Parts: sequence; C-alpha cells; structure tokens
Amino acid sequence: MTRDELKEQIDELMRQYADEEIDGATYVQKMMELTTSVRNEIDENQ
Repeated sequence: MTRDELKEQIDELMRQYADEEIDGATYVQKMMELTTSVRNEIDENQ
C-alpha cells in the first residue's frame, strides 16, 4: 500500500466517523486493523 492509499483510507474512516456513519468503537477497530495491516506489510518488505 502506498502512502497516498493509506492516507485515502484514513481520510475515509475519519469522514465516516464525522458523518456518524460509524461509531467510535468501530472507528477505533477499523483504524487499528488498517495500521496493523500496514505494519505487517512493512515488516514483510524488510
């Protein structure tokens, strides 16, 4: 995942939370899943 793709996904999560499409718990869970997947991807490429 590129830096721009990650930013787009984070921006979309923030938008969904701001528009009350998702609640705080869902926002935190999805953000954790996203950051974990990116960390794993980085680890695999090292």
